[in-house]
Amino acid sequence: MFSAKCGLLVLSRASSSLSKQLHHELTSRTIPLSYDYLYPQQSHLLDLTLLESLENLVDCSNESKLSTTLPSIKNPPRMQVGHHLVYFPPQVALSQLLPDGTDTLHFPGSPFNSRLWAGGRVKFPFPTGILLDGRRAACLETIQDVIVRGRTGEEKVIVKIERRMGTVEEGEEEIDIRQRLLRDDEEQTGNALIVENRDLVFLRNKTEDLVNHENDRLDRTTRILKPPSNAEFRHKIKASKAMLFRFSALTFNAHSIHLDRAYTQGVEGHRDLLVHGPLTLVLLLSTLRRYLAGLEIAIQGIEYRNLTPLFVDENFAVCGKPKSGALAGTWDVWIENMSGGLAVRATVHTALVEPDKTVNTIP
Repeated sequence: MFSAKCGLLVLSRASSSLSKQLHHELTSRTIPLSYDYLYPQQSHLLDLTLLESLENLVDCSNESKLSTTLPSIKNPPRMQVGHHLVYFPPQVALSQLLPDGTDTLHFPGSPFNSRLWAGGRVKFPFPTGILLDGRRAACLETIQDVIVRGRTGEEKVIVKIERRMGTVEEGEEEIDIRQRLLRDDEEQTGNALIVENRDLVFLRNKTEDLVNHENDRLDRTTRILKPPSNAEFRHKIKASKAMLFRFSALTFNAHSIHLDRAYTQGVEGHRDLLVHGPLTLVLLLSTLRRYLAGLEIAIQGIEYRNLTPLFVDENFAVCGKPKSGALAGTWDVWIENMSGGLAVRATVHTALVEPDKTVNTIP
């Protein structure tokens, strides 16, 4: 008994030491600002990528009809909720990519080489949307917290990231941008036009035996998480390989689990290519937005969690229902996988808005 307790104590101390080390190292890391120009092309290309997947949704007006024509900045459109994900990509050189195609910006170091998108939340302080008028903008990214879970030898590292996006002046100094956008309290949006939090999970490399074991049970019945009942809307989508490629290109993301089937199956142990975590976020927001189109109800924020992977060429359904029965308020929105199990769970906050409210001014 004494020996077992001593062993557990040693394991606990080792885990605590790793947690403290990674927390200090990663939260002290300064991530370069990502700059972009808020032109409509990236958003338009995302619209084209999702055109057939969303065109059959119930729609209340022509406002949300997806156009195949690039909008003009002389009459600039507003950024749709979720489309910020195709702006401010990681601006890194090829030498800053790891063997699986991910970048090193949030990488905790070996052996935690397998990255997954666990969830997060987004606030849209200006629900009518940012004007895509070509203004220069920046994304300030900080690592807020690092959590190590699991027993020694089987740990996973959760890296919590905050991203604050706002317009900037041409030639504005980086130190001034950081001071203007950064807030100690993450609940305060300050001068940011969008505030996003991401949870990335980094896992240890899988051994060949573990990959083979997981491949052996791919066809077996696995535990299915029960989704909510009585959905007000249910929209089926299938993410093709072309869709995954396009989204990878739009987000400047070379992660092999979305592009390389042999790598995904042989190294990561998944049965097929994975649908991007941020792509599922876009689909959640886009589906609800189009369901509410024409009602002057805007999405103010979302909290979501990816529970099980979604795979290429497999049907899944985006579903939702209002918590209180009112369209303006809080919604339960979720994704059911091919087997009908709960894959993604989200809470979305909506409100009535003034349609002529303008944004993109620098406070």
